[in-house]
Amino acid sequence: VAAAVLIYSTVARWWENFLHIAFPILVQRIRMRIFNAKLGDQLREIELEEEAIARLSANGMSEELKKRHIAVVNRRLLLDQAQDDTWLELMRPQHDSFPEYIQAVIQFTFVSCFSVVLPVTPLICLINYLISMRLDAYKLCKGRRRPLAEKTGGIGVWEHLLHIVAVISVLTNCWLIGFTSEQFIWIGEQVGQVSLFAIVVCWEHVMLLIKYIMSTSISPLPKTVQDAMKKERHRLDEQRNKSMRKRGRRSQYHRQSESQKLLSQSGSDDLSIASSMEESECSFEELPHHGSRLTPKQLRRDLDVEKCLYSA
Repeated sequence: VAAAVLIYSTVARWWENFLHIAFPILVQRIRMRIFNAKLGDQLREIELEEEAIARLSANGMSEELKKRHIAVVNRRLLLDQAQDDTWLELMRPQHDSFPEYIQAVIQFTFVSCFSVVLPVTPLICLINYLISMRLDAYKLCKGRRRPLAEKTGGIGVWEHLLHIVAVISVLTNCWLIGFTSEQFIWIGEQVGQVSLFAIVVCWEHVMLLIKYIMSTSISPLPKTVQDAMKKERHRLDEQRNKSMRKRGRRSQYHRQSESQKLLSQSGSDDLSIASSMEESECSFEELPHHGSRLTPKQLRRDLDVEKCLYSA
């Protein structure tokens, strides 16, 4: 097991770095060299075509020469655009972070599960990660298309996978130490294999309990980040409350203005009603009395009723 872990963490890891980083960049450089050679050939053809058009146009530009000149100008514009860095970047493959996550999980698995067998494994994996950081940065800048930024709240399903690996590592370390360590072998000779099995199971459950307590008590975010998040949340709450107060004041002002308008309209209506009452009284006194006529008091009462209905 120790030999397998050593080979995988050194030779296999370096070979994977070559296949995933160095080899694609080498292939990309060969493709770019071929592309630049074809581009140079087309530029030379365009220059020769321009010289031929210039010689033929000394005696005058015909319709055919004009068409050839327009075609040459369009080709030169396309070739100039093909030499832009944006176009060259579009020729690169897209960045895929799946292999990087897979390698990280595998390295974490070997460190957490088999460090008991090969204690130098964490140091080897640390050196591999320091090298991979620079290689991945170079691959991202030179060998891959620039990825689009996306806002996420974590690493997603990989976090659950790491928790599963941590549980498996507790089980693996307990059983490896329980059945390969000299101290536990001596304990097994003294108390028997069944008792040794029960001791390992109890020890395993204790370690799982300690892991659970540590994972629940230790926050994944530093205290500075938590304080910054609380400040930002408090600022947003204050801004929301301030906007709500401004909205309430604005609505109260509108209600007051509308009530003032209604009062002014009701005052003008009172004046018009009073004037109409006076006119009606005058007209009633002038009209001859025949049939059932309304008295001025009844007319005033009817107008008061209409006024109350209008104000309501």
